[in-house]
Amino acid sequence: MNGPDLSSPEVRALRQRVALACRILYKLNLADYLGHPSARIGDSGYIVVKPKHSVRIRGMAEMTSAHMAIVDLDGRQYAGEDAPPSEVSLHLEIYRARPDVKAVVHTHQLWATCYGIAGREILPLLHLESQTIADGVAVFPSPQLITTPERGRALAEALGPHRIVLMQGHGITTAWPSIEEATLAAIHLERLAHVNYIVEALGGGRVIPPDELATLQAETQPPAGRWAYYSSLVDEPD
Repeated sequence: MNGPDLSSPEVRALRQRVALACRILYKLNLADYLGHPSARIGDSGYIVVKPKHSVRIRGMAEMTSAHMAIVDLDGRQYAGEDAPPSEVSLHLEIYRARPDVKAVVHTHQLWATCYGIAGREILPLLHLESQTIADGVAVFPSPQLITTPERGRALAEALGPHRIVLMQGHGITTAWPSIEEATLAAIHLERLAHVNYIVEALGGGRVIPPDELATLQAETQPPAGRWAYYSSLVDEPD
């Protein structure tokens, strides 16, 4: 099978970054042994994805570039000693439907998942984190595992043009132009959901209006600094 050059700097770096995303998600309690990030290799039909949990593949904290699997958009494995996750269709069908998406993160993080279950809107209450939901949040009304292409297509359809989908009774998925942004989106969404709960318990509060949110977006620095901070919390990339 013709495919990406595994020795190329691009592929090696991408495997490192997806593995780093695993470790960051674990460090922040957004994922344990479940959950999986992925990233598209350039504009190709191949993705790097965390492998399936198994007796050999344990928690996300242990992930290195050597563990990462590479599959094509038909799910055929190209590289990696371990199989891709059983929900690989979650990733593949989003990439198929959205050429603009270069990275996908799926977690079972607590606060955002609870808001999905309750069917409650996550409001823009924080200056930075609210930018993550500026384009809206989609809902997938099912707890089913995305273990078939048909379910993957249903999830991608529910996601539509958005970058976040709440999977009711299951978790969340983010779809962004880079693995850094997709990971930061999961982090920001969780912080925002938690603050929504606290503010609601306090009797409610001020919601950031669209014009102020647009100004914040225009003035916010690129994500490199935030990614560098969260990277500093875990082991150096392998």
